[in-house]
Amino acid sequence: MNGAAFLTNLGNIGLIISAALTTGAVAAYAVRGRGSSRMPWWRSPFGLHLMCFMSAFAITLDLDGIYLAATHFGWVAPSASDWFAWLRTVSFAVLVPAVLTWRLWIILRPPGRKTTERSTGSAGASVMGVPQ
Repeated sequence: MNGAAFLTNLGNIGLIISAALTTGAVAAYAVRGRGSSRMPWWRSPFGLHLMCFMSAFAITLDLDGIYLAATHFGWVAPSASDWFAWLRTVSFAVLVPAVLTWRLWIILRPPGRKTTERSTGSAGASVMGVPQ
């Protein structure tokens, strides 16, 4: 086996393992990730984001894994599945940037943080270490 074929097979195995792991994570989080008795995952902004984030990657990786298996085992000819290629491309181009944008928004503006107190220094707080 030459080096290129080895690397290709290694990447394909990594894709299949990643697809299985992320799908398992979505299923496990849906069943067991109920959070505390006060706040299940679907009522928390972080929990909801985590489920959407994992689901977007699971869908994208699963579609790629299905395509890889279908073409490798000869179930579908690679050229005969243009609609599936579009489905894979659209799922990646729409879902992944959406959840990554959402994650960036959470990092820059965490839920529950009061921006008025932080920016104006109200309630006797200091802004950047300078008393107001």
